[in-house]
Amino acid sequence: MREVAIEGACPLCGLPSLVLRSLPLEIPYFGDALQTTVLCESCSFRHADLILTTERAPVRYELRLESEADLDARVVRSSSGTIRVPELGVAVEPGLRAEAFVSNAEGVLRRVRDIAGFGFRAAETPAARRKAQAAIAKIEAMIDGHRPFTLIVEDPTGNSAILHDRAIKTILTERQARRLKRAMPEFRVAD
Repeated sequence: MREVAIEGACPLCGLPSLVLRSLPLEIPYFGDALQTTVLCESCSFRHADLILTTERAPVRYELRLESEADLDARVVRSSSGTIRVPELGVAVEPGLRAEAFVSNAEGVLRRVRDIAGFGFRAAETPAARRKAQAAIAKIEAMIDGHRPFTLIVEDPTGNSAILHDRAIKTILTERQARRLKRAMPEFRVAD
């Protein structure tokens, strides 16, 4: 693992205490990659990413999950990836602190459930709480394998995927790729 100081201030606390850690990896199905983590030594700021060293075309993967066994489908999401679950009306789009991860479909649903749980706690009206609670119940049924759903992963950098034999891969047009959000914070490495 390599570690270097980064020139510039932390976006969270403003102090000049950022460090970049990087580790080269070999990822099955994807090849060579670089796992990077930017950490602030003064606060809790952390930004992780997985950068594939091979340039790829913008891509969309779609998988219909119909059984509990399907929840084991491997999901790779780069920091530029968007995850959609149409049955929930959910789109998890990249933001400033978007992180790459490798999980499975169940893990993706658990992340979505955690976000819905936050919405439930933050709801200001009984109607909003009921809506969030209904969404959480749907997600729990999906996690338990009792409710079929569609998982979509789109990535303008081509670095995300659903690894399953029934996943449908589509190459996106430039126009489709431009409509997707990107979150690529820029850091300069100090000499």
